[in-house]
Amino acid sequence: MKYISTSRAAVVTLAVAATVVGLSGSANAVQDSSNATAAVVQPGPNTVGSPQIKDGQVYGWDMANNTIPWLKLGSDLRAEIRAAQTATVKDGAVTTSKIAPKAVTEDKLSDALQAKINAGGPSYLANWGEIFRNTIGNGRAQLGQSSAGEGLNLTTPTATDAVHFGNEADFAGKPVALTTVKYDVFTTGENAAKGPNNMPSIKFEMNPDVGGATYTTLVYAPDNSTSNTWTSINAGADTGKHWGFTGTYFNADPARCGLNGARCTLTEALAVLGSNAKFISAGIGKGRDFEFHGAVRSLTINSTTYKFTAGGVLAN
Repeated sequence: MKYISTSRAAVVTLAVAATVVGLSGSANAVQDSSNATAAVVQPGPNTVGSPQIKDGQVYGWDMANNTIPWLKLGSDLRAEIRAAQTATVKDGAVTTSKIAPKAVTEDKLSDALQAKINAGGPSYLANWGEIFRNTIGNGRAQLGQSSAGEGLNLTTPTATDAVHFGNEADFAGKPVALTTVKYDVFTTGENAAKGPNNMPSIKFEMNPDVGGATYTTLVYAPDNSTSNTWTSINAGADTGKHWGFTGTYFNADPARCGLNGARCTLTEALAVLGSNAKFISAGIGKGRDFEFHGAVRSLTINSTTYKFTAGGVLAN
């Protein structure tokens, strides 16, 4: 009987222990709360909490942009910032590399610079160009740049080539009246070696209103000018016989100032025309006579000077 009683007590003791274990879920489930890590608390705006402090320092990546006032910066850092800003100024001006596009408005510019901007570009004339009906072979007239400078570059590669650059629209139908005729010419020694009067010509196409003729070209062909330099030639005041008309009527009689004859001064040539003579065009030409490579910089007709530039024709 003792044996049985003792055994029952042991069984009861084991059951109680099992019951306690069952309530806890497992003997291994019990943890030491002293090892748990507290949740990180993020600081509010413009504040730095202990999680942002590392080794006694606050790092830049833990700071929001524009959260530190200028006065809260260290004096050494403020000095460095001022020095960096001052470095962008050279000779009293901010360098263009430091100016953002479209950052400077026109009203902030100087009066002189505003005037240049508002003036715009040059006012090139319309209606000037090659007159194709009088351009033959490989003759070329081109506004551009050369070693001599800007001008109307003329080229006739052979004696059979010709080129004509002028204006028909603005001269056509106007009465023939010439008081002043001038131009600036550039030629070379190679041109002069080809023959006499190997120069760009001033040309006026017209209806002469005389002798039944309805078309002629009044041509000015001067003596060769100084080589390799610009030369100003006053064609209207030239006392030499350098003006002549094309066409059968004018070349049939030496007194009519034919281009293939004795030729005339400008005054003498104009006296041959009828009272109702009208312009067809005005311009510069070369050929057909000799090979030529040169240029014309300007042409003055009466009170207007036409300047030939790389960009176009300007009037003064």
